[in-house]
Amino acid sequence: MFRKINAYLQTKWPTIIWSAIVFVLLAFPIKPLREKKMLQLPEMDKLVHAFLFFVLVWLWAKYISEGKKLASATLLYIAAAATLYGISMEYIQLFTGRDFSVGDMVADGAGAFLATVFLWAKNKPR
Repeated sequence: MFRKINAYLQTKWPTIIWSAIVFVLLAFPIKPLREKKMLQLPEMDKLVHAFLFFVLVWLWAKYISEGKKLASATLLYIAAAATLYGISMEYIQLFTGRDFSVGDMVADGAGAFLATVFLWAKNKPR
């Protein structure tokens, strides 16, 4: 069963779907969420951003690696691209009625680079 899951995670679909989920979560207004105060903890938003981008980098690395070890430079390129994606999403939020936040950009980058460190330590890339 784990082989099937691992094989599926190396296809493009989980990566594309997760990238779209990140876009939707970051681009569309979340007024109902704010009104209900579902995110009660201070800075919980930053943890969510870090999580989203950790998973984003992990999925892209799984897809690009095709089950092989990735070079360190490739992991860094993936993390940099994900961070740029997060930064661009903050600018898109200016047009969607959401708050622009440098802290969210930092959290996106932190999640991306934490995933890179995790993958590097786990796989010892060449």
